[in-house]
Amino acid sequence: MMLPKTTQNGQLPPDLVFGYVSARSEGGTPMTEAVDLTSAAPFRASESIRARAKERAEEAGLTVTAESRLGFTVYGSPAAYEQLTGGRVTSYEALQHVSIGRRRYVTHLDLEGPGQPEARGVGAAPDADDIEAVVLEQPRSCYRLSPSPQPPNVTKFHLRLPGDVAMLLGATAAHGQGAVGAGVDVAMVDTGHYRHPFFTLQGYDVDPVVTVVPGTSPAKDPIGHGTGESANIFAVAPGAKLKFFRASDASGNLTSAVAGFLKAKAAHPRVLTNSWGGDLDFPPLSAQPPAASRVWILEIKDAVEKGIVVVFSAGNGHFSVEPQVPGVIAAGGVFVDRGLGIQASDYASGYASPWFPGEVVPTVCGLVGMLPRAQYLMLPVQPGCELDVEQSQASDGQMPDTPDGTAVDDAWALFSGTSAAAPQIAGAAAVLLGQNGRPNMTVEQVTEALVKTATDVTAGHNHPRFNNPAGPGPDKATGPGLANVSAALAFAKANF
Repeated sequence: MMLPKTTQNGQLPPDLVFGYVSARSEGGTPMTEAVDLTSAAPFRASESIRARAKERAEEAGLTVTAESRLGFTVYGSPAAYEQLTGGRVTSYEALQHVSIGRRRYVTHLDLEGPGQPEARGVGAAPDADDIEAVVLEQPRSCYRLSPSPQPPNVTKFHLRLPGDVAMLLGATAAHGQGAVGAGVDVAMVDTGHYRHPFFTLQGYDVDPVVTVVPGTSPAKDPIGHGTGESANIFAVAPGAKLKFFRASDASGNLTSAVAGFLKAKAAHPRVLTNSWGGDLDFPPLSAQPPAASRVWILEIKDAVEKGIVVVFSAGNGHFSVEPQVPGVIAAGGVFVDRGLGIQASDYASGYASPWFPGEVVPTVCGLVGMLPRAQYLMLPVQPGCELDVEQSQASDGQMPDTPDGTAVDDAWALFSGTSAAAPQIAGAAAVLLGQNGRPNMTVEQVTEALVKTATDVTAGHNHPRFNNPAGPGPDKATGPGLANVSAALAFAKANF
C-alpha cells in the first residue's frame, strides 16, 4: 500500500516556532523566487534594510537569534508570526526518511491565509517593504550519536577512534609529519556536546558550547549525536579547535539548524561541518528547488563565498538540498571490512543533482557502515542518551539487527552514517589548512586536493533508494572515492 506523501493532522502548532526572515535586497528578486542560485551576492540586503526588518519582526513579538548579510533567524509564538504576516501558522504531516534508516510522518509547519504564497513553509509580510519573505524552519534529522574514557570491548566488527579511522583515511602519515590541523577552527552544528572524558584523555581542544534554543544546556546532548560524531573531526585532525553550536531543543530535536548555521558562519571558522539535513521527493517534482529551500541554499552559498569550507552529509537514503549546493563538500560513504576490502556503503546517498548541472553527491567519501543500522564506529556519547540506549537494544522490528554489545548507560555506542563522514572530511580539510599545510588555500583548492587524491572504489552500490553502482573512476555511488589525507596534503604542497 502506497502511503500518501502528506496528510493533515489537525494539531495546533507548537508554542515556539522557529523561522527565518529574508530582508529585501537591492536586486529585487526574493530569495524564495530565485532561479539563479550560483551566488548569494545579489540577495544581500543593506544594513539599514536589515535593521528595519529586524525592528518590524521584533515589534510583532519575534526574537532574533542569528544574522547574516541576507537575513536573520527568529523564534516566537504562532501569534507573533501571524502579527507579522497576517497568515495563520498551521501544521501537517510529511512522509520522510529520518534517522537510523526509518521512514515516518514528520510534523511540518506552514503559513496560510489571504496573501500568503502557495509554497509550503513560506509566508509573506504584505505591509512590510523591508521584508521579502518569512520561512518557517522545516524538520531536519541527524544523519548518523562520569563514564569511562576507554570504549568497551564488544564482539561486533567495528572501527575504533582515533587509530582505525586515522589509518584508513590516510591521516596517520600526515600526523607523523606534524600535520594535525593545528590552529584551524572547525565549527559543528548539531544536537549538543557532552564533555565526555574521552575528549579530555586525548587532549582535544573544545571551546565552550554555544546554544541556540533558549533554555537549553550547553553541557548536555540528549541524543548523543553531536558528541559522538564530533570525535571523527579529531580522529583526522587532532590539533584542530572545535567550536560547537547546539541547535537542538531540550529533547534533542534539531529545531534551529538554520539559526545554528548562521551563528556558526558569523564566528568565521575555516571549516563548518553539518551532519544533518532534510528529505525531499526523489526524483523531484519540480525543475527548481522548493521556495523555502532557495533561501537556505543562498545562506549556504554565502558561507562558501566567505571562504568557509562547508561540509554536509550526503544523507542516509535522504535526498536534500544541502549537499547539492555548489561549493559545498558533500560527504558520502565507503565501508572497509575486516580484510581491508572497500566498497560503497549501502547506507549512504549518492546521485547526480537534478537542480545544479554538473554537481554530483557525494563530492568525496568518509567511513560509513552498512544497512540496516550502520553500527560501525565506537563513539563516545552522553550516558543514558537516546543513542546510548537505542543502539544497545534490539531494533523495533523495522530493521532486523542485533544490539551493538554496549550497555544502555555506559556512554559508548556503535553508529556512523554519513553523519560520521562529514566530520571526517572536515578534519581532512583542517589538516590541509593547518600550520603544516597551506593556511591560505581556498575552498576550491581544498576540494580539488581531496577529490584528485581520493582512493577509487569499484565495488558495491549505494543506498537502495538510488542504487547507483561503484565503478572505476568517479561515479554516483562514491564520487571519486575514499578520502586520503596524506595524499591530499602532498598534492596541496605540490600545487598550491
